Amino acid sequence: MELIFANKQDLTELITILLINIFVVFFISKFIYLKFNKSKKAFNDFFFTYNSAGLITFLLCFLLSNVKLDLGFALGLFAMFAIIRFRTETIKVKEMTYFFVIIGVSAINALSNNNAAIMELVVANGTIILILFLLEYTIRRSSIEPSKE
Repeated sequence: MELIFANKQDLTELITILLINIFVVFFISKFIYLKFNKSKKAFNDFFFTYNSAGLITFLLCFLLSNVKLDLGFALGLFAMFAIIRFRTETIKVKEMTYFFVIIGVSAINALSNNNAAIMELVVANGTIILILFLLEYTIRRSSIEPSKE
């Protein structure tokens, strides 16, 4: 049994932060992105992509956080996304921005496992959610209101 769970503290920390990350990514994709971008394509394509990319990014960063990584790894990750961006169908800037937000949130959550308390992660994630909601709400409101010219 000791071979399976080398450090029970790491396992509980992984599960706790993983659940926070899943909740935040799901909340952003379902209750912010889909609420303000109602289309069948948004639900079918991007909802799946955001949630699966968030999960994989989190696990990749969390499980590799003990491995010494340098700037080359970060640049390689961004180069990979740039290649994906130019090799796939045209995606709107807003969808790419949400994709970057999901990846960023997942990386922040995963890599802050030793440096931040759970409450700090909740505040950081809550701030991101609040800002995204306010931006979407402001854009929606300004596009609905008739111009006063």
